[in-house]
Amino acid sequence: MDTCITVWHWPHQERWYDEGIRNSLTLIKEAGFTHINWNPDSGSSYWLADAEIEFTSRIVADAGLKVHSVHASNGRNPITEIGYKNPGPFAMETRKDFLSPHEWQRRSGVELLRNRVDLAAAFQSPNIVLHIDINDNVFGSEAAERAFFDPLFQSLDEIRPYCVEKGVQIAAETLLCANAQNFLNLYDRLFARYGKEFIGVCFDCGHWELIEPGKLSVLERFADRVIATHIHDNFGAVDDHLLPFDGRLDWHTIASAIASTPYQTPLNFETPIDRYGIPESAYYRRAHGVAVRLEEMVAEARERKSSDGECACPRQFFTTS
Repeated sequence: MDTCITVWHWPHQERWYDEGIRNSLTLIKEAGFTHINWNPDSGSSYWLADAEIEFTSRIVADAGLKVHSVHASNGRNPITEIGYKNPGPFAMETRKDFLSPHEWQRRSGVELLRNRVDLAAAFQSPNIVLHIDINDNVFGSEAAERAFFDPLFQSLDEIRPYCVEKGVQIAAETLLCANAQNFLNLYDRLFARYGKEFIGVCFDCGHWELIEPGKLSVLERFADRVIATHIHDNFGAVDDHLLPFDGRLDWHTIASAIASTPYQTPLNFETPIDRYGIPESAYYRRAHGVAVRLEEMVAEARERKSSDGECACPRQFFTTS
């Protein structure tokens, strides 16, 4: 059975970017996982050189793992880009922003996105997950809509041919920066303009629970666009990113809803080890047991729907060579 978990980077390790991640990959494989979601540098505008992309794809392949998704960077990251000893000024990392009204800055954001497409292509990953930071003011007026969507559409128009050429889709993640209705509005606008071969939804179930508790309208309305998942649990108050069944989410309902979509499993567990305080190897073993349980729930739900005459057979939207 295929199972997937996110690879994180832990800067407390002196060489987290090679020995550290290589060790994590080994432990993930030993625990039984078959796939990973690549997360290092997702909250960063760090530029990956060609040699880094080649090295990174090689260590993943050497570990015997496949990449189910790559978390891209949108150039809007709440981390320090330039810092000084406290007290002192700092700048937030926003210079490569594909939503910027400043043309040089927007183009820089597109170049950053292209860099992550290159990484995904080297991994043979079918998609990259992208944050599109909409807020609840965007649909308040025509002027606000134009200010948001004009640079967004220009950037997506520019990156689309490159994504299609490389065989990498964009998965727009469900976030916490707007209410559920405005994320549905965002997807309406995106999918009216772009086809499935280019863009879809990354369903983050923990985020969606926080903005629409107990409901799954994004899966109901955009089932055929779900191409990536971020699976984790919480207690309905903060974004805990716990393993499934450790919080309050209704996993039987979620599994059934995912089973009704054409989403290509495995599910991706976005559950960092720092929530648990146990050795890394023990954490991955426990996570794998949970992943198998949830994958079985989705498979069983699809079998039930098939026996009931519903179309529950997943289909692949995009084929990579």
